[in-house]
Amino acid sequence: MTRSYNATPDEITRAKWPHEIFLINLVFNHILVFASTFGVFSTFPLMVLIVPILSFAITGYIAIKARKIAAGNEIAFVKAHWVVADKRNQHFMWLLVITCIVIGGGLMLSKMMGWSKIATLALLGGVGLLPFMVSLLILIVLGNDSMYQARHSKMPKGAPLPPQTTV
Repeated sequence: MTRSYNATPDEITRAKWPHEIFLINLVFNHILVFASTFGVFSTFPLMVLIVPILSFAITGYIAIKARKIAAGNEIAFVKAHWVVADKRNQHFMWLLVITCIVIGGGLMLSKMMGWSKIATLALLGGVGLLPFMVSLLILIVLGNDSMYQARHSKMPKGAPLPPQTTV
């Protein structure tokens, strides 16, 4: 269960930022850019590499920035939201690495064994991309929930409450 926090508009903006970046990576990069690059796959097959390269850059930024925020003197509300975004980001990075290994290995295996293009795409789509896309949709839902919590001054579940000052 989330707890309310009395955050200023500036704190809300800083708490929403990691979730916004994470969702941009998931929605824009992995759905829109992937669909557009996959559409030109037969003409420019290496164009699809834009998606994982851009994704690793964004996930790397979130990881580095989360470490800086954790080591800095940011308020607990903002830190808690960066921690949540960083945890999901780490899970997503592992998911992306595993998917890249499966897809890359599958492409190499299909070339070595002389599989047809349709069989290769069906196997890689079902084994490599389908679980990735399902996980991606779950992470999008969780990211939107975190954005809602940040927007409405809610501390994420499991985050320690900051000490309250009494006047």
